[in-house]
Amino acid sequence: MVSALDSTRLVSAQYALKNLRSSDDSSQDTQSSSAAGILSNYGLDPSSASLLSNQALSGLLDTLSSQNDTPDATDTTGGSADVTSASFMSMLKKQLQDAAAAEGESGKAHDMLAALEAGMLIISDPTQGVSIAAWDVDDADEADTQSKDGKEIDVSGWSDFLDAHLERGSDGAFVKENGSYVDQTNDSNAFFGLIGSNYYYLSWPQATAT
Repeated sequence: MVSALDSTRLVSAQYALKNLRSSDDSSQDTQSSSAAGILSNYGLDPSSASLLSNQALSGLLDTLSSQNDTPDATDTTGGSADVTSASFMSMLKKQLQDAAAAEGESGKAHDMLAALEAGMLIISDPTQGVSIAAWDVDDADEADTQSKDGKEIDVSGWSDFLDAHLERGSDGAFVKENGSYVDQTNDSNAFFGLIGSNYYYLSWPQATAT
């Protein structure tokens, strides 16, 4: 059952999608600003400079919109890459390195890259029912590793998975701490977005206060 808050957020999401996809160059800046405000209220990062790009946001809102209409649906469109393979880990590390370089001295991509190198970055794909700890393909000990066994998780659509994992505030928006979402199941940092051409959920431990 969709609540009044969910309905309001869904209308806002659909409006944001319309703005994000508009091809009217004369009003692009105004529309982008409007869409950014709506996406921020929705609890998502609207910055095109972040890993969670407007393209990723558009896809996420598509998923949430369609699955609010069919709450039991499982999104398996497009087929995910083999998240348990060395080739995926190589692609992931390269994407994180590029994002970290764009961030500058510090940021979310730096944190994820450090977690990957420490073996503490967990990648989940509920549409394929698999979760795995990322490994550093440049580590000499992993030179001959072509793939690793993943952990089986429940198969579900992204809407159900994100609702179960991402912490929400009293306004219904996803909570962010220090630039990252919060996984309410274990208080870890979390990220959802495109890795390559598919969506994945990444989580890693929060920094311990000193």
